[in-house]
Amino acid sequence: MEAFQIGDIVARKSHGHDTYFKIINVIEKRGAKPVYVLRGVLYRIEADSYGDDLVRQDARQVRLHTSRFIADARKKAYGGRIQRGGPYRGFFPVIRYRNRPGRVLHIDSSGEFIEMCVKHYRDAGVLVYTQQAAESEQPNLVGSLLRRYSPDILVLTGHDGIGKNCSKYSLDCYRNSKYFVQSVTEARRYESDPDSLAIFAGACQSYYEAIMRAGANFASSPGRVFINALDPAIVSERISLTDTRSYVSPEEIADVTVSGSDGISGVRTRGQMRRV
Repeated sequence: MEAFQIGDIVARKSHGHDTYFKIINVIEKRGAKPVYVLRGVLYRIEADSYGDDLVRQDARQVRLHTSRFIADARKKAYGGRIQRGGPYRGFFPVIRYRNRPGRVLHIDSSGEFIEMCVKHYRDAGVLVYTQQAAESEQPNLVGSLLRRYSPDILVLTGHDGIGKNCSKYSLDCYRNSKYFVQSVTEARRYESDPDSLAIFAGACQSYYEAIMRAGANFASSPGRVFINALDPAIVSERISLTDTRSYVSPEEIADVTVSGSDGISGVRTRGQMRRV
């Protein structure tokens, strides 16, 4: 059996090589096969697997596929708002606003995903503050970061997954949903008004109902499906660029995100674009 190392890019035979993963940890116990802990390269999924189910992938091909995948997600997010005659930075126009877009604080466990999302925010003209932190660390950090940056929109994400043969209504069945619930709860202690602080939280297959009960405006994943790496930024960018006199609906979010209504839903949320 081939040996793998932390950092290797792999796919799973048992799932038809459906998505790429990076190996982030190896759990070894005496007398047992090593278990590889995997995190999605394109999706916010965390899983584990034995080595005999893994196939190493060509890193260059994965990078090319990732670039196309993210570009397609960004084009869908902008849709008809792309100005054909405008000055472009990549796919998108350089945008200047008379009013101030909502400010975003984005906390994510993945440095690679932060980079993807920051490019999206910057191309959209949205000011973003970022912090890389493991899902388990986010509940202890969110309060101090909110006080430091005073954002209008908070994004709490990373990777997640639901266990096999497990109830989708048991928080213990999820890898990281409990941390998203705790983080949202802490954020609502800072600001209880969902019109003053809009919150997105969750990742692939997250416990949507529990995160919403904790006080999120939008969360993943109602259908316990994978969500795109860029989807959380697409949600918060749409709220940021919507006037405070208007609202962002779950139906609108379903139209602009890759994962759609099975991946992300929520409640009708006031925009955060403010007059200056």
